[in-house]
Amino acid sequence: MESTLRVAIVGAGMIGRAHARAFRTLGATFQPAPARVELTVLADADLELARDAQVRWEVGRVVPSWREVVDADDVDIACVGLPNHEHRAAVEALVAAGKHVLCEKPLAPTTTDAQAILNAARQAGVVHGVGFNLRRAPALAAIQGAVSRGVIGEPRQFSARYFTDYAASPEVPFTWRYARSLAGSGALGDVGSHIIDLGRFLVGDIASVAGATLSTFIKQRPVPAGHVTGHNRGATTGETRTVDTDDAGAFICQFAHGALGDFRFSRIATGHRNSPAFDLIGSRGAISFDMERAAEFNVYETQGDDDVLNGFRRVVLGPRHPYFADVVAFPVAGVGYGYSETYAAHAYECIRTGDKESP
Repeated sequence: MESTLRVAIVGAGMIGRAHARAFRTLGATFQPAPARVELTVLADADLELARDAQVRWEVGRVVPSWREVVDADDVDIACVGLPNHEHRAAVEALVAAGKHVLCEKPLAPTTTDAQAILNAARQAGVVHGVGFNLRRAPALAAIQGAVSRGVIGEPRQFSARYFTDYAASPEVPFTWRYARSLAGSGALGDVGSHIIDLGRFLVGDIASVAGATLSTFIKQRPVPAGHVTGHNRGATTGETRTVDTDDAGAFICQFAHGALGDFRFSRIATGHRNSPAFDLIGSRGAISFDMERAAEFNVYETQGDDDVLNGFRRVVLGPRHPYFADVVAFPVAGVGYGYSETYAAHAYECIRTGDKESP
């Protein structure tokens, strides 16, 4: 018989909603589904926001705190989408109670807290993972397969950027993302962590880092008059608060197998709505990708000495690529997809693999 897994969504904001949508549609997206999923609990202090999400994704009940999820006897998996500084307390309590946990990135504001979370999960013996959804984009999964098969030879250089403009306006209000004591970092942890993970996914572990630079350009932001979720705006009090997390940054690195890397990231990149992108250069070829054109990538493979016809070719994603036939409503090559589909594939992998540690 098909097993049933009971899922709690901890946090009703932007990321919690993405996960709720993904788990709710899992059975309709993948067949055979790896399990039957019930969304039993949604926890958030903003009960109005939580009840809105409850109706949208048919969640059993709403509670005001993750602490009530810890003691719940109808939860197998807790998906944690809280602000960064709340991750450690919540995850440590959840895994101690025997709940499997998917925690959003970045795992914690500090390496000390992150290590403590990992140790707690390992000690509890539960399945645990971090929400790096971009790995589950059909293009990224296809590229990883090509790299592992040696299509471009030995990876030599990985040049990545994540440019987005959600904080480009100084009118964007001050939230926990702009306080180092709460977030730990700014653009580095919020968007830079995605491309760092993609570097590890495609090239391997990073051995050393050099030349790191972080900058804050918008040093004051207006204080919101009420609760603000995600990157939304709202009424403000007329006061401002000082921002002490990074708006933009860059660093270079060397991977364990010798390849070089450079990473650039910004949350104030005017003109770039949401653009994780990279060039991966190998000994026999190269691949380039930009999530703003998620349903295609470019690949170059050395073709002897024919310089006349050598060049990049465009690969259009279709049903033969990973996840595509399931997550795309019309599984036809050339039909686009976006972040919602990556979260659906991510939820599928979380349940299907059952790995003790999974990104």
